[in-house]
Amino acid sequence: MTQKIEATLTVYLSSPTADEFIELQTSENRLRVRFGAIGHPCMVLHTSFSKPGHASEQYQRLLGKWHERGYTQCTPSVAIIEGSVADELFSNAPETHPLFKPFFSINGSDNYRGGVWRIALFRNGLHWHDHFDVESIAEFGLHAGLIVDGDVEVDGVFSQLTYTFPEIILVSGDVRAWSFGHKDSHMRVLGNLHVRNIVYGEYNDGSLRIDGDVYGRAFISSDHDMYAEGCCHSTVWNGESEEQEWERLSPELFEPEEDEEDRCFMIDGDAMRLFMHEGRDPFRPGAVSNSRPAPPSSSTVSPLMPSVESLQEELTVKPASSFMQQIQDYANAGDVEAMTCLIESWPNRDDDWRIALISRLSAPSTTPEQRKRLEALIKH
Repeated sequence: MTQKIEATLTVYLSSPTADEFIELQTSENRLRVRFGAIGHPCMVLHTSFSKPGHASEQYQRLLGKWHERGYTQCTPSVAIIEGSVADELFSNAPETHPLFKPFFSINGSDNYRGGVWRIALFRNGLHWHDHFDVESIAEFGLHAGLIVDGDVEVDGVFSQLTYTFPEIILVSGDVRAWSFGHKDSHMRVLGNLHVRNIVYGEYNDGSLRIDGDVYGRAFISSDHDMYAEGCCHSTVWNGESEEQEWERLSPELFEPEEDEEDRCFMIDGDAMRLFMHEGRDPFRPGAVSNSRPAPPSSSTVSPLMPSVESLQEELTVKPASSFMQQIQDYANAGDVEAMTCLIESWPNRDDDWRIALISRLSAPSTTPEQRKRLEALIKH
């Protein structure tokens, strides 16, 4: 449980279009924000302010911002379940936590030396049940940086692919997700990066450093400053890759070009996001991956995550299963209801089925009614 504060103002709001909520609570100079999907472990952010009345000002600002999004005040329909909790550190007191030393070794961190900048600190790792972009923390406008003391474990895509982000991000442990996308922030992971599918870096002024090893099917840099100090057990594409290497990727991942004879293989960012969120194979049919599986993890894994045994299989490209082929056909046709019905009725609840289920649960095209039907499958 997070620390309790004597609340003077508390408001709970829910979204009219998705099963999501936000709760704001303030007292004197403190503000607590709890947000997430109704019925799932939520994110908790604690902040304090030295200026009198500033906590109340932030409370009112966030209340107005979420009202503009269509959220309405109501009574919680179920009890709030707390998940990952963020306390705060301040950049002018680096002696208060040992992780400030590697934090201030990250590109761009010198801008925060000496100033009073609030840094979100997840003391027990960061865990999320769905796709997670760090914008969901940054959009509150409360934190300039982010430190995760422990592992990041996301049952979906973990990303920083927006223009709203904590500029400096440090993870002291491992990152585990279906895929991982990075863009504008300066990020360092002291442990290993384990993904089932894609590691993607998009062109910008940001940087990504992995101190340990990288495991996944594809490590793709679209002119992005990204590297692993350890071994990269993934097939790598970057500025040094030859044309024949890029041709191993699905043609759907590239921007269309008029001159096929003078191709430059520009990654289509929207297509890459779609591939990551839908768990689609980045390889052209028939191409072979030289990726290596990650070693078994001792961490607690969600029931939706693939088993350790399946992660230990050699990651070579195989023909799409009949189930995934049908899902792809329905996706190409834009038939969301057909995809939902197929997932509901498919008898073999294997890794392909779990990938499709997670993808459809978070897909914008899934209606609230379809999402409830899919969520019911998790409970059985």
